[in-house]
Amino acid sequence: MRISCLYTSLNIAALAITTMAIAAPQGGTQKKPPAPKPPAVNQVKGQQQLAGASVQFGTVYSLKNGFNFAVLAARYTLEPFVAYAPLTAKTDMKLLVLDFAIKNANPDDNFFNPEDMLTLVDDKGQLYTGGSMALSSKKADTASVTLRPGQGLGQPELKDPLQWGFVIPEKARIVKIMVNQGRKGRNEDALRYYIAGATKEEAGENGDPKNVIAPLPTEARDPADASRSTPLPEGKGTVGTYAPSGSFALRLDSFAYSTDPLVDKNGPAEGKKFAVATVTAKNLMQTTPTMFDVTGGDDPLYAITDSDGEREKPVAYRQAKRDADPDHEFKPGDEYTFRVLFALPQDATAKTLILGTGNSRKWAYDVSGIK
Repeated sequence: MRISCLYTSLNIAALAITTMAIAAPQGGTQKKPPAPKPPAVNQVKGQQQLAGASVQFGTVYSLKNGFNFAVLAARYTLEPFVAYAPLTAKTDMKLLVLDFAIKNANPDDNFFNPEDMLTLVDDKGQLYTGGSMALSSKKADTASVTLRPGQGLGQPELKDPLQWGFVIPEKARIVKIMVNQGRKGRNEDALRYYIAGATKEEAGENGDPKNVIAPLPTEARDPADASRSTPLPEGKGTVGTYAPSGSFALRLDSFAYSTDPLVDKNGPAEGKKFAVATVTAKNLMQTTPTMFDVTGGDDPLYAITDSDGEREKPVAYRQAKRDADPDHEFKPGDEYTFRVLFALPQDATAKTLILGTGNSRKWAYDVSGIK
């Protein structure tokens, strides 16, 4: 036991001496500790742009997939895009639609698959892929198609437009359209349409004046946006004119006030009057929606702003001529007229009427001059 303790004491003493020797200054001068290394910088090398070419609307390009390809025109719109995979503009969205043409340049049948064919780039660098393709004469058919040698689709002389639709945010401004195919016989992976008005900082190159995207209609666009591509939260509606909203077009036929018993043989509450908007809805799609899709169910977009600045929701929907709930299933192209009723104070007048189908674009009508 005494020997064991002696060995332990000797080990501790030796360790202390060694530690002191390491820490002791050499030559009477204490060395400064080494300066700490700067933290590692996480550098990300920029990815080199795919080899490709700058191209123009209206010009035909022979692609590596064996098709001749051309973008003929482009436009922003709020109208629904009828296709095998239909597209509609919700309250905060819009559509970009391209008119394009393809032709099989191979000596054999060639399958055209639109999947991953196009990419849109907006002014913030956001990418949009996919979309939906449709031939005007067969809008509901599948987008993929096999063409015989020399067979084409979408050429102006065929008078049967071939279109590609994309849903994008309402404030997105497209600055570049990429075709994810290079030209045949070239060392390319992509073609790039730099859109007119785009800057080099936004798109990588200045926009080409020939690559113009047509703006939204005057009644739909925000005049504060120089690109004319941003829709108003509520478009400017005109009585008697259809305006697109989701899968439908809505038309305000008339607006009036009434104290007649219009709802289940009852008139408005005491001190109130009905404001009655007569509206026609037209189904623009190939589906069969119902009145629920038109009215928006429990959260309708229909509203009235009165002279006191109060906004009121509908109190009832009635058929065009009868005191009954409108109950209608829309066939493609079908039109149906109904009434939207609001309850206002007797001494109030309406300033603005808002129309819009469920979760879709809204339109405002100035009804302040109607007594």
